[in-house]
This record gives sequence, structure tokens and C-alpha cells, in this order.
Amino acid sequence: MLRFHLLAIPLLTLALASGCSHRTPAEQATQLADEITTLRAGLPADPTADEAPVIAKPAKRAARAYTALQELQTRNPADPAVAAARTAAEPAAIEIRRIHRLATERHDLSELMGGLKVRAYRATRTVVVPRLLDTLAAAARQAADADFAKLPRFVREGATVAAQLADVWPTETTAENEVPPLTRADWLRAAEQLETFNRAEPAELSLGLGIAYGALGKSSFALVELDRATAGQFSEPEYADIVPLVRALVYSRLGFTELATREITRLSGDTEQGRQLLALGHLTIAYLHSREKDWKQVDRSLGEAVRIWPNNPLVVYLSGERLLADGSKEQALETFAKAANSTDAAWIAPLLEKRVRSVRDSRGDAPPLFLDNGFLVESTLRLLFQEIRRKATGQKLARFLDTAQQLPALLDLDKHAAPAVTQP
Repeated sequence: MLRFHLLAIPLLTLALASGCSHRTPAEQATQLADEITTLRAGLPADPTADEAPVIAKPAKRAARAYTALQELQTRNPADPAVAAARTAAEPAAIEIRRIHRLATERHDLSELMGGLKVRAYRATRTVVVPRLLDTLAAAARQAADADFAKLPRFVREGATVAAQLADVWPTETTAENEVPPLTRADWLRAAEQLETFNRAEPAELSLGLGIAYGALGKSSFALVELDRATAGQFSEPEYADIVPLVRALVYSRLGFTELATREITRLSGDTEQGRQLLALGHLTIAYLHSREKDWKQVDRSLGEAVRIWPNNPLVVYLSGERLLADGSKEQALETFAKAANSTDAAWIAPLLEKRVRSVRDSRGDAPPLFLDNGFLVESTLRLLFQEIRRKATGQKLARFLDTAQQLPALLDLDKHAAPAVTQP
């Protein structure tokens, strides 16, 4: 008998300490909900990068508590008190996840932008970009005083880029070996414009480089350029609205959902261009949430994009991908066909045809291209350029940004920004 009591005492103590043996599901749910609410109250709404390590522990506790609360509701589906506790705790749990993710993204961004490669890029850029502009201006001056066809190839190419950046290049396509119909005055004007860029670098140049590096997947260089564009002066104030969208696209490559979302909130949507940018921004956010399988957020962002710009072929296409992810194969195929028949979808038609074939031929689940970040960035930039060109005031910017896509190769800053490695 004594042996039984000696064995029972520690078991009873353990049960009392855990408090689980006498608590009803409703009481357990209330305690878990209170824990989550308390943890949220102790966290900053707008955390810094330095706070990320401190926030990680309570965020993990809150995640465990909310998972336990969900499991409790699964085991007790008919208990209204358990359901009410989970409903009450859900906003706090979501907010804790958001705070933790934002702090982590800021921490990771700080590490990325403070790295040796980025510091080297910043330092080298101040020398290499002015040197390139000088070289292009010099090439244009040579073209002004010589027979263009007889100039060395690299001089012709440099003069051509100078004329394109200065917007004196003819809008009609010129064959590679054809002498461009530019006068001496045109070449000199191009040279003078490039020299002006060196005295006061336009924000459009940094924006163009930011887009180019973003498309290439060189996210840290792109962010450096976009910061310069934000601090610079655009020839047209509305051009500055493009920067948040491009920055959000770069953040999407890095998987920074919260930082990308914050960039999209900077878009007002008060103008036609603003609404188009906002629709593309919502597409970016929908993509990010799709990677996390957060379909509720995907539907919300995709719905906003459809509301703002319903005929956008990329919006229609991604709506089809969302249907496919839900298992609605026939509806998805109808949506793809709608996007393919759009008058603005000539560039996306080959992709849609390939996608339709892969879906029709698949016996199981077709892998959604919706999760392809490279496709999202390329398609969004293509649509952005397309819409900019539609406006008379935007055609010059579009031509400038098109030319700027050549600059990373001319600068070759990767070579300068790469830290030296000493061989043993």
C-alpha cells in the first residue's frame, strides 16, 4: 500500500503542476488565447532590425499556443467557447506573425545591404558611372566629327547608347550596319546631355539601373540604385511613383513579404498610372502569399488587382493559376483562354498556349507557374513599360529605361564589387 502512495504522489504532483487534468476545453482555450494576447501586448508594432532576435522567442511561443488552440477546436468542434477563444486570439496571432516577419526581414535586409559586396558597389559606383558617362559622351563627339561607318565598333556602340540616353536616337529601328540619320548637331547634343548627367545625375538613370539589376536578380545592387532614385529629382514628379513598385518586386525576389507590402501602400491610385501601379503591386503581394500557401491573402490581393485593372492579361492569367491551385481545372483553362484573347496579350500568348497544353495533358496536379518569381518580375516590368509607352509624356521615359537595361553590362560593376579572395 505504501508503495502505491509513494508512486502516486509524484504523478499527482505532476498532474497538479500541469493543471491539465481538471481544466475543461473551454478553460484551456481561454488560457491559450490569453497567452497569445499577452505576448502580442509585449511586442512593438513597428520593430527594428535589431529587435528581431528578441522577438523570435515570444513569436515562437505564440505560434505554438495558436497551433494548440486550433488543435483544441478540432477535437472539440461543437464547443462554442473554444471556437470563440480561437476567433478572439486569431488577430493577435496574425499580428505577432507580421511583427516577427517584419523584424526578420529588416534584419536580413540590414545584413544584405551592410555586406562587403554592397559596400564595394557603393564606393565603386561613384567612380565607374561618371567614367562611363564620360566615355559615352566622348564616343558621341567622335561620331559628330567622323564618318560613323568608319569608327571602331565599340565607339559606334558607345555613341549609339549616348544618343539613346539623350533621346536623340530615331524612334524607327535602324539596321546594325546602317548609318543612323543623325546630324553633327544631334551627336553634339547627345554628348552635352551625357555631360549634363555627370554634373547632376538624373533620378531616371538610377531607376533604369535599378530595374535592370532587379530583372537580372542582382537585388542588392538594385536596392542601392532605387535608394538613389528616391533621393534624386525626376523630370516628371509622377515618375517617382514607379520606384515603390520596382522596390516591391525586388523585395519579392528576396522573399520579403512585409517590406514589399509596405512599398505597395505608398501607391496612391489617384491617377490612371497610379491605379495601374497599384494593381501590379497587388499582384506582387498575391504572389508572395501564394508561396506561403496563404490563399486567403492571395484571394484578397488578387481580388484588388482584378477590381482595379480587370483587363490586365497578367491579372487574368494569375487568376487562372489561382483556380488551378484550387483544383478548378476547367475554369482555369477558360481563364487562360480569356487572357490569350486579350488585345494586350500578344507577348503572353505563347506562354499561355504552353500552359494550356501542360494543364490539359496533366493527369495529376499541374505545377503552377504562379510560383515562378522570375516570370512575375519579367511580366510585371513588361506591363509597366507597355503602359508607360501609351502616354505621350511616358514615351521618353520608356525609351530611356529600355536603354538603361544595357548599362549593367557596360559598367561591369560585379567585377569591381566582388571582394578580393586571397589564394593560400
